[in-house]
Formats: sequence, structure tokens, C-alpha cells
Amino acid sequence: MPRTRIVALALALPVLLAGCGRPTGDFGRAEPSFLHDRVMPAAGDLVAEWDRREVVSDFNRTDRETTLRDRSWALVRAPHVRDWFGETLVEFERTRIVPPVDHAFDPKGYYNHLRRDPFVSSETRWNRVVADMRADTGLIGLFWSEARRVREDDTLRLRALDERRGGAPAELSDAYARIDENARVVDWVWRAMRLRVAAYRDAIDRMMVETPSQRRYEAEIAWGELRDAITRAEAGMPPAPRRVAGGQSPSRYTRRDTIQEKVPQK
Repeated sequence: MPRTRIVALALALPVLLAGCGRPTGDFGRAEPSFLHDRVMPAAGDLVAEWDRREVVSDFNRTDRETTLRDRSWALVRAPHVRDWFGETLVEFERTRIVPPVDHAFDPKGYYNHLRRDPFVSSETRWNRVVADMRADTGLIGLFWSEARRVREDDTLRLRALDERRGGAPAELSDAYARIDENARVVDWVWRAMRLRVAAYRDAIDRMMVETPSQRRYEAEIAWGELRDAITRAEAGMPPAPRRVAGGQSPSRYTRRDTIQEKVPQK
């Protein structure tokens, strides 16, 4: 079957079947779903490999790699910000059916959605922002701890290959592809946190104009704690092992960017 037809079928099936974002249960945890756990990822791998020429690994996942992806979901698609952008679009990026599109999300979308919510009191809206920031702060350390463990496992993976004099070509290719896939997960979460910090900053500043409140002091503290939690979590993150050459952007951890350098502060 021609490559273009394979790609078209891979795209069409999940688009027709999905209709909505990934199903979630309590606390925003993803619920098991054959469509979202098997069908869409398989279609996404086809599109990524055959259409975008990205590396795709055929390795089984380690328990840590599975946990990393589960914890990343709560940060790239937090339940308290589910209406910033289409959940289906985020799910398509997670399953690699579409290339990374999160860089186009507008930080102003958070408050645009929040101000349309018919809260009984303006103070309730302030409460919501503070609660959202604290919820994110509580998730960050858990994710980055797992990211460090996965990064260490990737180093062990390459060391094992070296001890076996490189292994078979297919094995080597899968190893590099899995390292790249793990790095993509970490990069996506970091971009999501950049977006979140900027979005909360925008919300606090706009609310002080629209509905001024003494709660601003508490909101500023929560915002600072979120930003600091991200900085602390990233500290000591080991550099990514050798990455496969390709068109994708280099990992955030191969550059010297920081959350403070990227997000305007006021």
C-alpha cells in the first residue's frame, strides 16, 4: 500500500472515532481506553514515522517510562484548565497524530475562559486562580523526580549497548528512538509549565484591573511558589544522552534556557 494511503488511513480512523479528548477520572487521571491507549498511539506512530520521518521505537516501555507519561498528562492537560484549548488537539499531540502544536497556545486563553465562567463572586474567581496554581505546584516535583529516573535509565541503556559492542542495528535504532521519545515527553511538560506560568501572570494582572482584590497578595505568593517549584525541579536534571540527528528541535535540557529567562515577570 502506498505510504500516503497508509498515512491517510492512520489519520482518518482516530479522527472519526475519537470525537473528544482522552477520558479522565478522579483528579484528572487518564482512564483506560482501547481507542486512546492502543488505536490512536499506533496510528500516531505510523504518521510520525512514515509521514514526518520521526524516529519511533518498537521497545516495550519500562515501568518508569509508563509512570512518566501518566504524570505528564496531568501537567500538559490539567483538569482545571481543560477549556483553554481543545482536548482533542492535545490528545492528538500526545499520540503523535499531529506534530507538536502546543507552542501556538495563547497564555491569555486561561483568563479568557475564566472570565466567562459565571462565578457568583469575583472573589471566587481569585480563589480559583490561587487553587489552580497550587494544584500545579503539587504535581511538578513528582513529575521531575520520575523524569530524572528515566534519564538515568536512558544512560544505562546506552551503556548496555556499548558493553555489547553496539548491538544489532535495529536494537540500536530502537534505543535511540526511545531516548528521543522520553526527551520529547519532558520537553512538552516544560513547555506546558512555561505556558502555565505566563497564563497565571496574565490572569493576575488582568484581574487586578477588572476585579481588584486584596487576594492579589496570596495570588502573588502562589505564583512565585509555582515558578520556584519549576526551577527547583529542573535543578540537577542530567543532560539527555546522545540524541538522534533529525529535524526536531534540540531538547530543552541541551540548552541553557530557564523558566525565569523565558517568562516575563511583573
